[in-house]
Amino acid sequence: MPEEDKEEIRNVSDDFVPEDAWPVCPNCFKPCNPLQNYCENCDSNEPINPLASYMPFERIRFTAGMFGKIWRRIWDSKDTSTGLKVFFLIIIIMGAPILLIVGLPLLLIGKIKDHRIRKMAATVFYILLLVLLLSYLFFI
Repeated sequence: MPEEDKEEIRNVSDDFVPEDAWPVCPNCFKPCNPLQNYCENCDSNEPINPLASYMPFERIRFTAGMFGKIWRRIWDSKDTSTGLKVFFLIIIIMGAPILLIVGLPLLLIGKIKDHRIRKMAATVFYILLLVLLLSYLFFI
């Protein structure tokens, strides 16, 4: 997020919510801006805003974080049964194409530092995604 956007959010939130009433990140326990959906301190995939997991494009990060949790439960957890591990693996296999087609480009676009270039890249990506979806619908 560019500095001017962060500053704009800080300016709005100072009048909006007192600083002692800000939500706390579930990962690092630091206060976070109430107008943000994820923690800017630790870049956790746990949403601060409880509605972030229901927002179409804000939930991509939440969903990708859920896939990471499932992946860790498959390989790191000794108390997960074999049947549950197989079920989790099936969920990951079914969700992998969506993560590669939508999540990976959005992750890479988010890494672009220049705000104008990032905005242009996101617009081009959304147009290409729309063309891909429409071509899929018309050629089935």
